[in-house]
Amino acid sequence: DVLAALPATLKLTCLFEYRTRQSQASTSQDLFQSIYKYYYTMPPKKKANSSMKCKVAFHSEFQKPTSAQRRDALGDFPCAAIASGKSRKEMLERSAGVQPSLEARLDCKRGKVDALSDLNNKRLFVPTSRSETSFSTPEPVDKLDWLAQVPEEGQTYDDYLRLLTTRTTGRIKPLANAEGIDILLLPIIRSGDSKCKNTDGYEWPEHGPSIEKLVDYTRIFFDRPVSVLPAAALDVTSIDSCSKKKRKVASSVPGAFATASKRKFTLKFPTEEGNRQMSVQVAGRGDITSDRIQLQVTSLLDMLSSYRYGRHDKNEKDFCIMGITLEDLYDGPSDLFCAGMAFGGDKCAIFSFARYHPLIKMHPEKWWHYGYADESDGYSYYEDDDQDPVGLSQTPFVISSHQRQMESEFLRRSCKLLTHELGHLYALDHCIHNRCLMMGTGHLVEDYRAPTHLCGVCLRKLCWRTGFDVTMRYKLLTDVFTNMGLDKESKWAKKQYEALNNIDN
Repeated sequence: DVLAALPATLKLTCLFEYRTRQSQASTSQDLFQSIYKYYYTMPPKKKANSSMKCKVAFHSEFQKPTSAQRRDALGDFPCAAIASGKSRKEMLERSAGVQPSLEARLDCKRGKVDALSDLNNKRLFVPTSRSETSFSTPEPVDKLDWLAQVPEEGQTYDDYLRLLTTRTTGRIKPLANAEGIDILLLPIIRSGDSKCKNTDGYEWPEHGPSIEKLVDYTRIFFDRPVSVLPAAALDVTSIDSCSKKKRKVASSVPGAFATASKRKFTLKFPTEEGNRQMSVQVAGRGDITSDRIQLQVTSLLDMLSSYRYGRHDKNEKDFCIMGITLEDLYDGPSDLFCAGMAFGGDKCAIFSFARYHPLIKMHPEKWWHYGYADESDGYSYYEDDDQDPVGLSQTPFVISSHQRQMESEFLRRSCKLLTHELGHLYALDHCIHNRCLMMGTGHLVEDYRAPTHLCGVCLRKLCWRTGFDVTMRYKLLTDVFTNMGLDKESKWAKKQYEALNNIDN
């Protein structure tokens, strides 16, 4: 009912559904699946004069948390919930048995810290004064902003425990997938792509973000092993020549394609031996004028979910599979594009970095109409007064290592997308209490200015689930941010680490 009442201009939607998988769940709560679907549009380019900005109200049904509610969202200290007892301890002990601890990755003499006691140490989850994550969620500045469109309810620390544990015994629910440890990344690449390079046994397009750095960052962020599976190959063949003639589709719907041709999209999943022998058909669309394609995201997710359950029978340590690609995605016929989608209960997701390239310029309504500029101005859409610019490259540029600023920006955008969506697979909902990585976004401008870090509330949730050492995590994040050239993020993480380390000493 809430979604039905939203205006037609809504481009960010959070949908929840029950998908009956009796083999995985026995109650209606266990059948709960969270599907996070992202449609993006772009607001008009903001002028330099800030006085021209008009005030935009929150959604009429959204209740902004008060200062007291923001404090209470962090939960009690020490945690009084039964969920912090035996069941959680057993879950973390199983995790520790199959992975190195955070301390083992550091050359330091600090003694091992009990993650269970970290959970009850309030100072670990209160950021330094005037830190980015210490401020409340920003008010909307555009009618397409997230909280101007969505009446988000938010999720407190106690809400999180109630979602993943039983009320009376604190038993971990199947939704948490407590047995799963490993995060698996599955690259999806076009067959015969000459711009794919083979690195450490896997393939990834050269114009994409560094997959090695994405793996390193994700491993530290969640304190979980991260592996890259052999790539799944996408075959695209045209069937126009042997069936019907190319057709033109008249449409005035923004995002709908004006010219189309029938294509056949075949996805070949890797087997345990690394061979691509498991072939499935997925949905997609193509444009005959530009020869560009988009893959239908729910079709991909259905196949990815089946692939994961097939693997899970033999690999119980798998926590989730994240499909990553530089192929463009969409969901509905009127979509401009879709950044990705996650099936929370199925523990699988698919996301595209295609529209996160720092040099991309795109039409706000025609999905196939985009190109790549020589320089980046931070705004990914065509200028308001020039909707058909000339001189754009039709193929993405490879960002070389000496273009450090653009390389770092590509990594920043991609890391935020990857860790935000993995946060959803760990059952973290959108955050309305503080400026946080887990805030929702309604368009790319809002997405790019969102924080890279978790606020204290979401940090405590993830600490409950994975049991990392908060102080050591900040130290490792400082190093990995520095390696990626993200100086602002590195300084922030270093400030948190030094503040906590000084107190410890």
